[in-house]
Amino acid sequence: MKCNSQTRNVAWSVIFSLLTAGLFAQNVGDAVRYSQFEAGGTARNVGVGNTMSAIGADMSALVSNPAGLAMFRRSEYTITPAVLSNNSSSRLLSGNGNAALSDTRTAFNLHNFGVVFATRPLSANWTNLNFGIAVNHLANFNRAFTFQGRSQGSLSQRFQELANGGEGVDGFETGLANEVSSIYDFDPADGIYEVDYDLNPSANLARGQTMFSRGSLSEVSFSFAGNYNDKFAFGISLGVPMANYSVEKIYTERDDSTAAGGAIPYFSDLRFLEQLTTSGTGINGKIGILIKPNQVLRLSAALHTPTVYAFNDDYTYNLENNYYEDRREQGAFLGTEATREGTFEYTQSTPWRIFLGAGLIVGKRGFISTEVEHVDYARNKFGYDEYPEAQEEINDKIRGQLRPVTNVRIGGELVFDALRFRAGYGILPSVFQNDDSRSTVISAGVGYRKDAFYLDMAYRHSTITETYYPYITTDAPLQEVENKYTMGNVVFTLGVKF
Repeated sequence: MKCNSQTRNVAWSVIFSLLTAGLFAQNVGDAVRYSQFEAGGTARNVGVGNTMSAIGADMSALVSNPAGLAMFRRSEYTITPAVLSNNSSSRLLSGNGNAALSDTRTAFNLHNFGVVFATRPLSANWTNLNFGIAVNHLANFNRAFTFQGRSQGSLSQRFQELANGGEGVDGFETGLANEVSSIYDFDPADGIYEVDYDLNPSANLARGQTMFSRGSLSEVSFSFAGNYNDKFAFGISLGVPMANYSVEKIYTERDDSTAAGGAIPYFSDLRFLEQLTTSGTGINGKIGILIKPNQVLRLSAALHTPTVYAFNDDYTYNLENNYYEDRREQGAFLGTEATREGTFEYTQSTPWRIFLGAGLIVGKRGFISTEVEHVDYARNKFGYDEYPEAQEEINDKIRGQLRPVTNVRIGGELVFDALRFRAGYGILPSVFQNDDSRSTVISAGVGYRKDAFYLDMAYRHSTITETYYPYITTDAPLQEVENKYTMGNVVFTLGVKF
């Protein structure tokens, strides 16, 4: 009969897990999530590919270059609803002949709303002194994917590696695995944990995972800007980003062999559920300038301080393991599950950001603009006040896996009386070391402008290809999944001048 060690150290495992599990929830991907964004803002900004920082007079300037706020000649307010769609195609690369599966998510979002108060100071040299308050969308976390296939390896091998690597069954995952007999110790004297998969380490298992995530990152900006003699503008901004993110992952493995006793003796199937809800608020500062050497050329520069976030994670893990009493799988069918819940508070500091921009004003026919953004993602840092060793471990991983990147965007607007036609293009290199892939962003838009109001619409299309690992192992087969995302945003803006 299969040995069961469910009760060994379970009580201590639960206590230890609630104290430390959050330390292992953060990873390099979490660092990127709250520091990498493709700002939304107004439909005009989306339509020209996020290149309004050198042109100004757009509510999105409060996010990129607050000096653009000084280009407003009249007060106005805007509101920008959006429809976001995300299509995914996922394929398990491990194993042979696994097919790609598709999934689709649609969500509604408020990309922007805000108000700018334009004033004319008493001094003749100051054209405008303006103040603005706005909420701008920075990132969308609504995604879904599903993969299925057959390959070698088992999630239980991850639990085994952790248990035999010095963690024992006192860890978060290993405590769950031990409680449901996904790992077990035949000889407690040797302290070595075994798994059913050891009995046939070349077997293929049917496996799959479904992931649903939702949430967004938006920023409230309080900005002040001045326009000196219509030649030089400066701006400062205080940003308060607000993040909310939730994800649910359901991973399954199943011995689908029809042979007597199955491919893996004892083992039938397992199910691992991960649920995480994160909320957080941060603070940052921005300073920018905009120079107009003449009526044609505009030059801009902006510097963003790191954002310091305070995050709270609430998480639930549930592991279910089903197996047979005897090796030939003819005896009793046994199954058990265990759940862990907890919360963890921590901080994150994002990198500095540098923006340089240039714009050419083509008379009354429109403009062409470009923007270069430089960010060193390896400068992300997590803060765990009471766990310095875990803090250093995750920050070392960030420094070892992320790198500096330079994002390039170009866009323009063509004017025909009251109509505006816009287009934009962006190239965003991967933030991971030893990864030469790039994401591309294509956008287009149209607008209608009158003296007292305007209506704009834009569409942005972006593609991302990523490699995803449902779990990480060192010595056992690693499960590699290719996720391809195609994202589309339809954005509408209503602006009223007063």
